[in-house]
Amino acid sequence: PSETDTFIRQVIRIIEANLADETFNVKKLADELNMSQPTLYRKLKQVSKLNAIDMIRSIRMSKAATLILEQKYSMQEVAEMVGYNDTRTLRKHFTEQFGTSPSLFAEKSKDGKLP
Repeated sequence: PSETDTFIRQVIRIIEANLADETFNVKKLADELNMSQPTLYRKLKQVSKLNAIDMIRSIRMSKAATLILEQKYSMQEVAEMVGYNDTRTLRKHFTEQFGTSPSLFAEKSKDGKLP
């Protein structure tokens, strides 16, 4: 694997390991990678169209979607499992990423209407 692939995999692994931590942020990600925030931003910009904040959010929303599809958890539980202490913020970010609210997403998945 290229240095780029290794770096992206490392970023994703660290974010996933800290998913439930609502205080996990770009500074903590940079610290875990042993680099400064500006270096992290620069490296991410070279290899991804997402900046560090958006990458953390995107991975959180993808995990939220997976948890919603499992249909085992309340929206509050899903929010906490992906690092949000309130469902309103989760709903806002989820809708921004997927173009539908978490509850509509859950309904569509039950009806088998997701692509």
